[in-house]
Amino acid sequence: MTNNTQENTLNKVRLQGNMGVGTLVMSVLAFSGPLLTTSGFIAIYFPILGEDASGVPMIYVYATLILVFFATGFSKMGTVMDRPGGFYTYVTEGLGRNMGLTTAVMLVCGYMSIALFAPPLIALYTQNAIENIFHGPHIGWYIIAILSVLLTTSLAYRRIDLSAKVLLYVMIFESLSVIIFDVIGFQQGILIHGGLEMFTVPPVTNAGFGIVLLFAFGNFYGFEATVIYREECKDPAKTIPRATFTAVIGIGVFYLIAAWAFLAYYGAADVADALSENAEIGFMNVLDVLSKIFGDIISIVVITSCCASMLSIQNVASRYLFSLGSDKVLPTKLGKVHNRHHSPYVAATTVGVIWVIVLTIFLITGKDPSYLYQLFAGTGEFLITVGIFLASVAVVAYFIKNKHPEFTKWTTTIAPTIAAIGLAFVLLMAILNFTALTDATVFVSAIFFGVIVLLGVGSFAYSKYLQKNKPEVYELIGRQDFVDIDE
Repeated sequence: MTNNTQENTLNKVRLQGNMGVGTLVMSVLAFSGPLLTTSGFIAIYFPILGEDASGVPMIYVYATLILVFFATGFSKMGTVMDRPGGFYTYVTEGLGRNMGLTTAVMLVCGYMSIALFAPPLIALYTQNAIENIFHGPHIGWYIIAILSVLLTTSLAYRRIDLSAKVLLYVMIFESLSVIIFDVIGFQQGILIHGGLEMFTVPPVTNAGFGIVLLFAFGNFYGFEATVIYREECKDPAKTIPRATFTAVIGIGVFYLIAAWAFLAYYGAADVADALSENAEIGFMNVLDVLSKIFGDIISIVVITSCCASMLSIQNVASRYLFSLGSDKVLPTKLGKVHNRHHSPYVAATTVGVIWVIVLTIFLITGKDPSYLYQLFAGTGEFLITVGIFLASVAVVAYFIKNKHPEFTKWTTTIAPTIAAIGLAFVLLMAILNFTALTDATVFVSAIFFGVIVLLGVGSFAYSKYLQKNKPEVYELIGRQDFVDIDE
């Protein structure tokens, strides 16, 4: 067998795929949804920084540097450890099984939570397109939201190559849309202002600095998919490091240019005020230079952007559930592989079912769907930030315990340590600005933060229970039973 056709201990079949660097990178990019991020998120960073709005592009430089430092050690660890499982496996190796299981549970909940931004947002964008572009009837948001879950679940149920192809084509179209926006933004901006507006270095003392940095980091999340899909990519020893660096640097440059295009078009003095009322309108104003028809097309493409992001997140979340099921930490059915699709079909379906249940509960509360996506997306972003921070610490701990003279101290210790410090700052900003992150009241935010704390404590306690009462299961934590067999 090749590296990506080993047997899974629960099945005669296992996860399989043929993902290369390009499809891996596009799957990561799909996580944040480039068109959605540019139109709905980057635009709001300028008002948050206020008088220092010209520093927004520089935020992406900071985030990219920190994650490049992280990827330096992260990729090296991937070359000496061939077990799948993503951060779950890495934290287990570096910080032990208790922290490994705790991290996995928090990441599963984080990914399932952050994806809940998509169904209600898809519903709102779809309602707008049906009613205002096609002049059709009003359809309830819940119906559209459930249909979006069914769509992504049907794709996640099947072999990863199908999802990868769908994401590839959607990302190409999305990326071209953002590039067109960039070109118009710079071209018109130079004509309007008589030159190119340059971005600046925002002061750390700015009250909005930490919030923007935190949100900007969220635009990179999903890059760990490069290791999550280890079983399903070709030549993982080469593909994963290349895809990781390409994804991190590519995403950083991509969004830096998009942020700069906003600045170039509106100007340093006016960009914060121009985008303070409605960020999406600020984005569409630039594209309206071409035509209203093009703007309508982009309005529809934003829907596919949300769907692609949701699919990418569902694929990652289902593979964490699959790993926990394979390790018998959760019900073993979650670790089953489809005989024909070679996909984690039970885990993928479980994620979809949980989303339907949450959406149904939310429908019963009667709240506006716009409330849902910020609340759960913010909570998920916090949980993922915790997971990435623990992974960065685990990389350093692993190489301290396991000497690899073929690697330099820079790649195994110094760079990952710098990343850990940077991520600790991001995590601190997340804690201090949790209410802003969830866009909820202090009371609701406190409840969600309390649930997160209980989740971490409960997961750790469960690992200690397994250690004492089910040592045979405890020993499996971190995909320990995965055997890499070469023909």
